Amino acid sequence: MFRKKKLLTIVVIAVVVGLVGMGTVVATKKNNEGKGMGVSTVDIRKENIESRIQATGKIQSMDKRDIVSDVEEKMEKMYVKKGDLVEQGQVLMELEKTHINYKLKEANMKLDIAYRNLEQLKSDLNVRFKNAEIKYNDAQINYERNKKLYEAKGLSKSEYDKAKNELDTAQNDYVSVKEKYGNGENGRDILKEKKEIELLQVQIEKLEDDYKKHTIKSPIRGTIVDTKISESGIVESHIPLMFIQDVDNLEIVTDINEYDAGKIDVGYEVKIEGDAFEDKSYDGVIKYVGPFAKEVQTGQGKENVVEIKVDIKNIDKYLKPGFSAKLDILTKKKENALVVPYETIFTRKDGSEVVYTVVDGKVQENIIKTGIESDLEVEIIGDTIKEGDKVIMNPTEDIKVGEEVNMGGEM
Repeated sequence: MFRKKKLLTIVVIAVVVGLVGMGTVVATKKNNEGKGMGVSTVDIRKENIESRIQATGKIQSMDKRDIVSDVEEKMEKMYVKKGDLVEQGQVLMELEKTHINYKLKEANMKLDIAYRNLEQLKSDLNVRFKNAEIKYNDAQINYERNKKLYEAKGLSKSEYDKAKNELDTAQNDYVSVKEKYGNGENGRDILKEKKEIELLQVQIEKLEDDYKKHTIKSPIRGTIVDTKISESGIVESHIPLMFIQDVDNLEIVTDINEYDAGKIDVGYEVKIEGDAFEDKSYDGVIKYVGPFAKEVQTGQGKENVVEIKVDIKNIDKYLKPGFSAKLDILTKKKENALVVPYETIFTRKDGSEVVYTVVDGKVQENIIKTGIESDLEVEIIGDTIKEGDKVIMNPTEDIKVGEEVNMGGEM
């Protein structure tokens, strides 16, 4: 991660560049001939300017998975090794299935018995229901007949009571069997047996799900970057067995200091270079700017940084997870801007910024605002400046507006 160059560094570089062809007008203090302070000037130029931020980041896979087992069992067969490219859904390993097969077989046998018990129960209850219904109907007919005889004084009280008791008993038996039988599907005893079947079915579904877990498949398309299989061959549950990374979908993650982070937004263009891929460069775009800052320890102390993620547009085989990358982030650009070196700008005590131009050999003050900043130059905006104006380099408090100055010839 790089901060913008300090003003002192900019001054040194700008002066050197100026000496080799920036068109700086160099002047020295006049000898005893003539009047005025000697100054150096540079022309205000109109050109395209860009503001960029440099940083370093790490290439990472957008999808990384730890492969774990949900069951603890002995390894039966391993189908892949470190470095293999695997497809989504590809079988990676098989675990021993002896125990799970036994449990499934036992549960299915219990379910089969439960189904047979249900059918037998239905048959038995059906017979009992029909018999109870017949007895109840016969008892009702006998009671009605004996009731008439009793009322006609043709039957004793004891015989009438006997018929009534027989009817009550037959009715109770009929009601009891009907509760158990229902309509052959929803009787009390039948529903109880059906519930037992449902519980067994749930148990079997769980066992079948556990059975599938004995075959471990890859959840993504990617490369196996490492494996950690126990030498004993026993696979422990929820312990990473291997690690898979999607090498086709990569991103760059970096931390930007809080000063620069405020200048970056989603969608900004990024140029990507790196020592690992030599002369190749890649295009990227900012796809994520962290919503908050975090404090990290650096060589200079603690610093607040914001996480940034970059999407790589033209991924190829030369890019690999773990590589370092140099990021050149374009934050602003403008065509035909008025630009000058940083060292032409003077900051007054009230905080306002000015540049001093030379007009007809005299100093003129120009209040300006700075715009886009590049490494060596800065855009200036003001009502009294234009392209071609000659601006004094490294102005000091000694410069007076209206003062005559002496400029040398152009280099």
